[in-house]
Amino acid sequence: MKRLLLMMLLVTVFVIGCGKKTVDSNVIKIGVIAPLTGNYAQYGTAVKEGVELKVEDINKAGGINGKKIELVIADSKGDIQESVNAFKKMVSQDKVNLVIGEVVSATSQAISGLAQNAKVPLISATATSLDVTKGKDFVFRTTFTDPYQGTATAKYAKSKGVKSIAILTNSSNDYSVGIANAFKDQATKDGIIITEEKYTNDDKDFKAILTKVKGQNPQAIFIPDYYNTIGLIISQARDLGINAQYFGGDGWDGIQTNFGQVAEGAIFASQFSPDDKAENVQKFMKDYKAKYNKEPIMFAALGYDTVEIVEAALKSAKDLTGPSIKTAINGVSGIELITGKLKFDADRNPEKAVTFIEVKGGKLTLKEKF
Repeated sequence: MKRLLLMMLLVTVFVIGCGKKTVDSNVIKIGVIAPLTGNYAQYGTAVKEGVELKVEDINKAGGINGKKIELVIADSKGDIQESVNAFKKMVSQDKVNLVIGEVVSATSQAISGLAQNAKVPLISATATSLDVTKGKDFVFRTTFTDPYQGTATAKYAKSKGVKSIAILTNSSNDYSVGIANAFKDQATKDGIIITEEKYTNDDKDFKAILTKVKGQNPQAIFIPDYYNTIGLIISQARDLGINAQYFGGDGWDGIQTNFGQVAEGAIFASQFSPDDKAENVQKFMKDYKAKYNKEPIMFAALGYDTVEIVEAALKSAKDLTGPSIKTAINGVSGIELITGKLKFDADRNPEKAVTFIEVKGGKLTLKEKF
């Protein structure tokens, strides 16, 4: 009987032990949550590729303080619940040291509160909604915010002599609403005549609101949304004979893939230009093309830059606990990223020059830095 009990105990210990996730002290685990399928897959894939490119460089050079980086990647499909599930698994089972994610604002906001409660540092490469980081000292971002780019784009339009502008706002999209509101506030201060039409994520036929816009005959049209929706809108606008100057936010990046011709001459706010002659930008371009056989978009550059920030922080972190990593990220300042020199404000948002991009010959070209 004693022998039987001993055998049962050993089997139980073995089964329990096999079910546990062990923590490898020789690696740094970084979670990456991004939409790799679905409507925002182009963005998510670009961020993931930028992250992987920089991590590969770090690991080839020996890692960080002798530890290699191990990525734990999850496809959120652009869905809030999928993002939440992925984050919870990464923290409870994969035992990640920090998380890079999410990509769009809605999913990023859904997991930012979880990161704060779990005291696991979260840094989004590309989420622009102000609320993602606000009041959450464990949450950071690499991109600039909606108000920041909305205000800058309105000032830029004013500097180019725009006196009247129609704004097309996606009322069911926090990103679109945030940029539109900031743009309206600044444009009003600058004396620009504004009209606004609204639509939702469910809309695919925009001819009714575009007919209204055509009747208003604005000098310019501002569309703060993501490239796939923008492509539909400007295609229908061209069909209606609307030839105004188009302006947009950084969600336009990717428009060149399927809508480069109809977007010709459009100008949008960004942080990255493929034809920027800066040495670090050109090295990134060369390495990215060699690995993926295509040109990077801004989202890839921001993914790469996010790992640059993480690398700088981890080199100086006291240990790999969440509070220590958070403190170290807060201390990162002045490094030259692909998307500009980094300086965090009080809410852990970067302050950067805004790069304005023009769609020219179906490609993205540097218009000017503003």
